[in-house]
Amino acid sequence: MMTPVRFLPLGFDKHKLIRLMAQHEIDAVLLTSPEHVFYTTGFPALFSSGNPILYGLRNVLPFFAFITQQGHVTLMCWGGAVTGVEYGADSVLTYADIAGAERTLTGVLRAQLGAGARLGIEASTPHTVLKLLDGIVPAERIALADDLMMQVRMIKSPAEVALLEKSINVVERTVADLMEAMHIGIRRPALMQAAKTGMLQHGASGISHVTISFGASNPEVEIDEVLEANKLVTLDLGAIVDGYYSDNRRLMYTGPVPEGITALHKTMCAILDETASALKPGVTFGEVYDQAMALYHHHGLKPFIPNIGHTIGMQVEEVWIYEGNRDVEIQAGMVLNLEMYAQYESGELIGDEETYVITETGYRQLTHLPTAIRTVTR
Repeated sequence: MMTPVRFLPLGFDKHKLIRLMAQHEIDAVLLTSPEHVFYTTGFPALFSSGNPILYGLRNVLPFFAFITQQGHVTLMCWGGAVTGVEYGADSVLTYADIAGAERTLTGVLRAQLGAGARLGIEASTPHTVLKLLDGIVPAERIALADDLMMQVRMIKSPAEVALLEKSINVVERTVADLMEAMHIGIRRPALMQAAKTGMLQHGASGISHVTISFGASNPEVEIDEVLEANKLVTLDLGAIVDGYYSDNRRLMYTGPVPEGITALHKTMCAILDETASALKPGVTFGEVYDQAMALYHHHGLKPFIPNIGHTIGMQVEEVWIYEGNRDVEIQAGMVLNLEMYAQYESGELIGDEETYVITETGYRQLTHLPTAIRTVTR
Protein backbone atom coordinates (compact mmCIF):
# COMPACT_ATOMS: atom_id res chain seq x y z
CA MET A 1 0.00 0.00 0.00
CA MET A 2 1.35 3.39 -1.01
CA THR A 3 1.99 5.97 1.68
CA PRO A 4 -0.21 9.03 1.04
CA VAL A 5 1.41 12.32 0.15
CA ARG A 6 0.92 14.74 3.05
CA PHE A 7 -0.09 18.39 2.65
CA LEU A 8 -0.16 19.86 6.14
CA PRO A 9 -0.54 23.42 7.53
CA LEU A 10 2.76 25.23 8.01
CA GLY A 11 1.91 27.74 10.70
CA PHE A 12 -1.67 27.28 11.87
CA ASP A 13 -1.90 27.62 15.67
CA LYS A 14 -5.23 25.94 16.29
CA HIS A 15 -5.07 26.47 20.04
CA LYS A 16 -4.66 30.22 19.62
CA LEU A 17 -7.66 30.34 17.30
CA ILE A 18 -9.72 28.36 19.83
CA ARG A 19 -8.82 30.85 22.57
CA LEU A 20 -9.79 33.79 20.37
CA MET A 21 -13.07 32.12 19.41
CA ALA A 22 -13.90 31.65 23.09
CA GLN A 23 -13.04 35.28 23.85
CA HIS A 24 -15.36 36.46 21.09
CA GLU A 25 -18.10 33.91 21.90
CA ILE A 26 -17.84 32.25 18.49
CA ASP A 27 -18.74 28.55 18.49
CA ALA A 28 -17.39 27.71 15.02
CA VAL A 29 -15.83 29.36 11.98
CA LEU A 30 -16.56 28.67 8.34
CA LEU A 31 -13.65 29.54 6.04
CA THR A 32 -14.13 29.87 2.29
CA SER A 33 -11.15 31.89 1.03
CA PRO A 34 -8.28 30.04 -0.72
CA GLU A 35 -5.81 31.54 1.77
CA HIS A 36 -7.59 30.37 4.91
CA VAL A 37 -8.57 26.93 3.64
CA PHE A 38 -4.92 26.40 2.69
CA TYR A 39 -3.66 27.88 5.96
CA THR A 40 -5.82 25.72 8.23
CA THR A 41 -5.81 22.41 6.33
CA GLY A 42 -2.91 22.41 3.84
CA PHE A 43 -5.38 22.02 0.93
CA PRO A 44 -3.55 23.59 -2.08
CA ALA A 45 -6.32 26.01 -3.00
CA LEU A 46 -4.11 28.98 -3.94
CA PHE A 47 -3.57 30.25 -7.47
CA SER A 48 0.16 29.94 -6.75
CA SER A 49 -0.09 26.27 -5.76
CA GLY A 50 2.05 23.87 -7.77
CA ASN A 51 -1.04 22.99 -9.79
CA PRO A 52 -3.49 25.90 -9.59
CA ILE A 53 -6.41 23.83 -10.87
CA LEU A 54 -8.21 23.70 -7.51
CA TYR A 55 -8.21 27.50 -7.43
CA GLY A 56 -9.41 27.66 -11.04
CA LEU A 57 -12.28 25.24 -10.38
CA ARG A 58 -13.51 26.91 -7.19
CA ASN A 59 -16.64 28.29 -8.91
CA VAL A 60 -17.96 24.76 -9.61
CA LEU A 61 -16.03 22.74 -7.02
CA PRO A 62 -15.73 25.04 -3.97
CA PHE A 63 -13.80 24.15 -0.83
CA PHE A 64 -14.53 24.89 2.82
CA ALA A 65 -12.86 24.56 6.21
CA PHE A 66 -15.11 24.33 9.27
CA ILE A 67 -13.51 24.64 12.72
CA THR A 68 -15.37 24.21 16.00
CA GLN A 69 -14.47 25.71 19.37
CA GLN A 70 -13.47 22.18 20.42
CA GLY A 71 -10.75 22.30 17.76
CA HIS A 72 -12.23 19.85 15.26
CA VAL A 73 -11.26 20.81 11.70
CA THR A 74 -13.39 19.58 8.80
CA LEU A 75 -12.18 20.01 5.22
CA MET A 76 -14.84 19.85 2.50
CA CYS A 77 -13.52 19.56 -1.06
CA TRP A 78 -13.71 17.90 -4.47
CA GLY A 79 -13.13 14.16 -4.27
CA GLY A 80 -10.64 14.27 -7.12
CA ALA A 81 -8.23 16.21 -4.89
CA VAL A 82 -7.93 13.59 -2.15
CA THR A 83 -6.80 10.44 -3.96
CA GLY A 84 -3.53 9.30 -2.42
CA VAL A 85 -3.28 12.56 -0.47
CA GLU A 86 -3.55 13.37 3.23
CA TYR A 87 -4.51 16.85 4.47
CA GLY A 88 -4.14 18.44 7.89
CA ALA A 89 -7.79 18.16 8.91
CA ASP A 90 -9.49 15.92 11.44
CA SER A 91 -12.06 14.86 8.85
CA VAL A 92 -12.32 15.25 5.08
CA LEU A 93 -15.67 15.19 3.28
CA THR A 94 -15.79 15.06 -0.50
CA TYR A 95 -18.21 15.61 -3.36
CA ALA A 96 -18.28 15.52 -7.14
CA ASP A 97 -20.24 18.63 -8.12
CA ILE A 98 -21.65 21.92 -6.88
CA ALA A 99 -24.88 20.29 -5.68
CA GLY A 100 -22.84 17.84 -3.62
CA ALA A 101 -20.78 20.70 -2.20
CA GLU A 102 -23.93 22.49 -1.05
CA ARG A 103 -25.40 19.32 0.48
CA THR A 104 -22.15 18.56 2.29
CA LEU A 105 -21.79 22.07 3.69
CA THR A 106 -25.39 22.34 4.89
CA GLY A 107 -25.13 18.85 6.41
CA VAL A 108 -22.04 19.81 8.41
CA LEU A 109 -23.61 23.04 9.59
CA ARG A 110 -26.85 21.36 10.69
CA ALA A 111 -25.00 18.53 12.43
CA GLN A 112 -22.32 20.54 14.23
CA LEU A 113 -23.98 23.86 15.04
CA GLY A 114 -26.22 23.59 18.05
CA ALA A 115 -29.23 25.77 18.73
CA GLY A 116 -28.17 29.35 19.39
CA ALA A 117 -24.61 28.75 18.17
CA ARG A 118 -22.66 31.73 16.88
CA LEU A 119 -20.84 31.26 13.56
CA GLY A 120 -17.83 33.22 12.37
CA ILE A 121 -17.42 33.79 8.63
CA GLU A 122 -15.15 35.83 6.36
CA ALA A 123 -16.16 39.14 4.79
CA SER A 124 -15.38 37.56 1.42
CA THR A 125 -17.82 34.66 1.91
CA PRO A 126 -19.61 34.10 -1.44
CA HIS A 127 -23.23 35.12 -1.74
CA THR A 128 -24.15 31.55 -2.65
CA VAL A 129 -22.81 30.36 0.72
CA LEU A 130 -24.60 33.16 2.57
CA LYS A 131 -27.86 31.99 0.99
CA LEU A 132 -27.18 28.45 2.25
CA LEU A 133 -26.83 29.83 5.79
CA ASP A 134 -30.41 31.13 5.66
CA GLY A 135 -32.54 28.87 7.81
CA ILE A 136 -29.52 27.30 9.50
CA VAL A 137 -27.94 30.23 11.33
CA PRO A 138 -29.95 33.38 12.13
CA ALA A 139 -28.31 36.53 10.78
CA GLU A 140 -27.88 37.89 14.30
CA ARG A 141 -25.79 34.81 15.19
CA ILE A 142 -23.28 35.40 12.38
CA ALA A 143 -20.08 37.38 13.05
CA LEU A 144 -17.02 38.29 11.00
CA ALA A 145 -13.93 36.27 11.88
CA ASP A 146 -11.37 38.02 9.66
CA ASP A 147 -9.66 39.77 12.56
CA LEU A 148 -9.40 36.53 14.52
CA MET A 149 -7.77 34.74 11.59
CA MET A 150 -5.34 37.61 11.03
CA GLN A 151 -4.32 37.61 14.68
CA VAL A 152 -3.40 33.95 14.32
CA ARG A 153 -1.66 34.47 10.96
CA MET A 154 0.47 37.43 12.07
CA ILE A 155 2.80 35.15 14.05
CA LYS A 156 4.78 33.08 11.55
CA SER A 157 6.22 29.66 12.24
CA PRO A 158 9.89 28.97 11.36
CA ALA A 159 8.67 27.10 8.25
CA GLU A 160 6.67 30.14 7.13
CA VAL A 161 9.62 32.49 7.74
CA ALA A 162 11.81 30.18 5.66
CA LEU A 163 9.37 30.43 2.74
CA LEU A 164 9.17 34.22 3.08
CA GLU A 165 12.96 34.43 3.09
CA LYS A 166 13.14 32.21 0.00
CA SER A 167 10.56 34.42 -1.71
CA ILE A 168 12.70 37.50 -0.95
CA ASN A 169 15.78 35.73 -2.27
CA VAL A 170 13.92 34.99 -5.51
CA VAL A 171 13.12 38.68 -5.96
CA GLU A 172 16.60 39.91 -5.13
CA ARG A 173 18.25 37.49 -7.56
CA THR A 174 15.76 38.51 -10.24
CA VAL A 175 16.34 42.23 -9.65
CA ALA A 176 20.10 41.70 -9.80
CA ASP A 177 19.66 40.00 -13.19
CA LEU A 178 17.38 42.77 -14.47
CA MET A 179 19.88 45.42 -13.42
CA GLU A 180 22.60 43.72 -15.43
CA ALA A 181 20.38 43.49 -18.50
CA MET A 182 18.82 46.98 -18.26
CA HIS A 183 19.40 49.25 -21.25
CA ILE A 184 18.02 52.39 -22.84
CA GLY A 185 15.41 51.47 -25.43
CA ILE A 186 13.88 48.51 -23.60
CA ARG A 187 10.09 48.51 -23.56
CA ARG A 188 8.29 48.22 -20.26
CA PRO A 189 6.15 45.16 -21.21
CA ALA A 190 9.32 43.31 -22.22
CA LEU A 191 10.96 44.20 -18.90
CA MET A 192 7.88 43.07 -16.99
CA GLN A 193 7.88 39.76 -18.83
CA ALA A 194 11.57 39.30 -18.08
CA ALA A 195 10.82 39.94 -14.40
CA LYS A 196 8.07 37.29 -14.36
CA THR A 197 10.22 34.76 -16.18
CA GLY A 198 13.17 35.49 -13.90
CA MET A 199 11.20 34.98 -10.71
CA LEU A 200 9.88 31.63 -11.93
CA GLN A 201 13.34 30.54 -13.01
CA HIS A 202 14.75 31.45 -9.59
CA GLY A 203 12.18 29.34 -7.74
CA ALA A 204 8.89 31.25 -7.46
CA SER A 205 5.69 29.23 -7.62
CA GLY A 206 3.69 32.34 -8.47
CA ILE A 207 3.95 36.05 -9.27
CA SER A 208 2.69 38.64 -6.82
CA HIS A 209 3.49 41.82 -8.73
CA VAL A 210 5.80 43.45 -11.27
CA THR A 211 5.28 47.10 -10.35
CA ILE A 212 7.75 48.63 -12.79
CA SER A 213 7.78 52.18 -14.13
CA PHE A 214 9.97 54.60 -16.07
CA GLY A 215 10.10 58.12 -14.64
CA ALA A 216 6.85 59.20 -12.99
CA SER A 217 4.52 57.04 -15.11
CA ASN A 218 1.81 54.91 -13.49
CA PRO A 219 3.49 51.73 -12.18
CA GLU A 220 0.27 49.89 -11.31
CA VAL A 221 -0.75 49.04 -14.88
CA GLU A 222 1.22 47.79 -17.89
CA ILE A 223 2.01 50.85 -20.02
CA ASP A 224 3.85 50.28 -23.28
CA GLU A 225 6.65 52.82 -22.97
CA VAL A 226 10.29 52.94 -24.02
CA LEU A 227 13.07 53.57 -21.52
CA GLU A 228 14.77 56.84 -22.40
CA ALA A 229 17.84 58.67 -21.12
CA ASN A 230 17.62 60.53 -17.81
CA LYS A 231 14.80 58.42 -16.41
CA LEU A 232 14.31 56.75 -13.05
CA VAL A 233 13.58 53.02 -13.29
CA THR A 234 11.48 51.59 -10.45
CA LEU A 235 11.75 47.83 -9.92
CA ASP A 236 9.14 46.84 -7.34
CA LEU A 237 8.73 43.07 -7.50
CA GLY A 238 6.96 40.40 -5.49
CA ALA A 239 7.31 36.63 -5.80
CA ILE A 240 5.21 33.90 -4.24
CA VAL A 241 6.82 30.72 -2.91
CA ASP A 242 4.35 28.04 -1.82
CA GLY A 243 1.79 30.68 -0.87
CA TYR A 244 4.12 33.19 0.81
CA TYR A 245 4.80 36.64 -0.63
CA SER A 246 7.74 39.00 -0.95
CA ASP A 247 7.68 42.73 -1.68
CA ASN A 248 10.79 44.74 -2.46
CA ARG A 249 11.81 47.87 -4.38
CA ARG A 250 15.09 49.05 -5.88
CA LEU A 251 15.89 51.96 -8.20
CA MET A 252 18.04 52.63 -11.28
CA TYR A 253 18.71 55.73 -13.37
CA THR A 254 19.57 56.08 -17.07
CA GLY A 255 22.41 58.56 -16.78
CA PRO A 256 24.01 60.57 -13.99
CA VAL A 257 21.66 60.52 -11.02
CA PRO A 258 20.46 64.07 -10.21
CA GLU A 259 21.86 65.33 -6.92
CA GLY A 260 18.37 66.04 -5.62
CA ILE A 261 17.24 62.45 -6.18
CA THR A 262 20.41 61.07 -4.63
CA ALA A 263 20.01 63.28 -1.55
CA LEU A 264 16.33 62.44 -1.12
CA HIS A 265 17.01 58.73 -1.52
CA LYS A 266 19.75 58.78 1.12
CA THR A 267 17.44 60.63 3.48
CA MET A 268 14.59 58.17 2.94
CA CYS A 269 16.90 55.18 3.46
CA ALA A 270 18.12 56.76 6.71
CA ILE A 271 14.53 57.38 7.86
CA LEU A 272 13.62 53.78 7.18
CA ASP A 273 16.72 52.43 8.95
CA GLU A 274 16.06 54.57 12.02
CA THR A 275 12.42 53.50 12.06
CA ALA A 276 13.47 49.85 11.82
CA SER A 277 15.65 50.29 14.89
CA ALA A 278 12.45 50.57 16.96
CA LEU A 279 11.18 47.15 15.91
CA LYS A 280 11.09 44.76 18.85
CA PRO A 281 8.53 42.80 20.87
CA GLY A 282 6.24 44.93 23.03
CA VAL A 283 6.42 48.06 20.87
CA THR A 284 3.13 49.04 19.21
CA PHE A 285 2.49 49.93 15.60
CA GLY A 286 1.46 53.36 16.86
CA GLU A 287 4.85 53.98 18.46
CA VAL A 288 6.71 52.94 15.31
CA TYR A 289 4.39 55.05 13.14
CA ASP A 290 4.83 58.12 15.35
CA GLN A 291 8.61 57.80 15.19
CA ALA A 292 8.49 57.60 11.39
CA MET A 293 6.22 60.64 11.16
CA ALA A 294 8.58 62.61 13.42
CA LEU A 295 11.50 61.74 11.15
CA TYR A 296 9.56 62.83 8.06
CA HIS A 297 8.72 66.11 9.80
CA HIS A 298 12.33 66.63 10.93
CA HIS A 299 13.49 66.46 7.31
CA GLY A 300 10.65 68.63 6.01
CA LEU A 301 9.08 65.73 4.09
CA LYS A 302 5.61 64.24 3.78
CA PRO A 303 4.84 60.53 3.33
CA PHE A 304 3.30 59.66 -0.02
CA ILE A 305 1.21 56.76 1.29
CA PRO A 306 -0.88 56.61 4.50
CA ASN A 307 1.10 53.74 5.99
CA ILE A 308 4.79 53.10 6.63
CA GLY A 309 4.59 49.39 5.87
CA HIS A 310 2.69 46.23 6.66
CA THR A 311 2.90 42.69 7.86
CA ILE A 312 3.48 40.24 5.05
CA GLY A 313 2.83 36.56 4.62
CA MET A 314 0.10 34.82 2.63
CA GLN A 315 -0.89 38.19 1.20
CA VAL A 316 1.44 40.96 0.10
CA GLU A 317 -0.12 43.45 2.54
CA GLU A 318 -1.79 41.86 5.53
CA VAL A 319 -2.05 44.46 8.31
CA TRP A 320 -0.98 48.06 7.71
CA ILE A 321 1.36 49.89 10.07
CA TYR A 322 -0.56 53.16 10.25
CA GLU A 323 -2.71 55.41 12.40
CA GLY A 324 -5.69 53.05 12.25
CA ASN A 325 -3.79 50.11 13.77
CA ARG A 326 -2.06 51.92 16.61
CA ASP A 327 -2.75 49.28 19.26
CA VAL A 328 -1.28 46.29 17.40
CA GLU A 329 1.64 45.03 19.46
CA ILE A 330 4.76 43.75 17.75
CA GLN A 331 5.53 40.15 18.70
CA ALA A 332 8.29 37.67 17.98
CA GLY A 333 7.51 35.78 14.79
CA MET A 334 5.92 38.70 12.95
CA VAL A 335 7.33 39.51 9.53
CA LEU A 336 7.16 43.23 8.77
CA ASN A 337 7.78 45.07 5.54
CA LEU A 338 8.69 48.75 5.95
CA GLU A 339 8.26 50.95 2.88
CA MET A 340 8.61 54.72 2.94
CA TYR A 341 8.55 57.15 0.04
CA ALA A 342 8.52 60.87 -0.62
CA GLN A 343 7.66 62.48 -3.92
CA TYR A 344 10.46 64.22 -5.81
CA GLU A 345 9.74 67.55 -7.51
CA SER A 346 9.39 65.87 -10.92
CA GLY A 347 6.86 63.33 -9.63
CA GLU A 348 8.96 60.21 -8.97
CA LEU A 349 8.54 58.33 -5.70
CA ILE A 350 11.87 58.03 -3.93
CA GLY A 351 12.39 55.72 -0.98
CA ASP A 352 13.27 52.29 0.28
CA GLU A 353 11.57 49.00 1.16
CA GLU A 354 12.95 46.29 3.47
CA THR A 355 11.61 43.20 5.24
CA TYR A 356 12.30 42.04 8.81
CA VAL A 357 11.37 39.10 11.02
CA ILE A 358 10.88 40.01 14.67
CA THR A 359 13.01 38.02 17.12
CA GLU A 360 12.78 37.74 20.91
CA THR A 361 15.10 40.72 21.32
CA GLY A 362 14.73 42.78 18.15
CA TYR A 363 14.72 41.85 14.48
CA ARG A 364 16.60 40.10 11.70
CA GLN A 365 16.63 41.77 8.30
CA LEU A 366 15.63 39.46 5.47
CA THR A 367 16.46 41.77 2.54
CA HIS A 368 20.08 42.25 1.52
CA LEU A 369 20.28 43.74 -1.99
CA PRO A 370 22.23 47.06 -1.92
CA THR A 371 19.93 50.07 -1.72
CA ALA A 372 22.00 52.58 -3.72
CA ILE A 373 20.44 53.83 -6.96
CA ARG A 374 22.29 52.00 -9.70
CA THR A 375 23.17 53.68 -12.99
CA VAL A 376 22.12 52.11 -16.30
CA THR A 377 25.37 51.94 -18.25
CA ARG A 378 24.16 51.16 -21.76
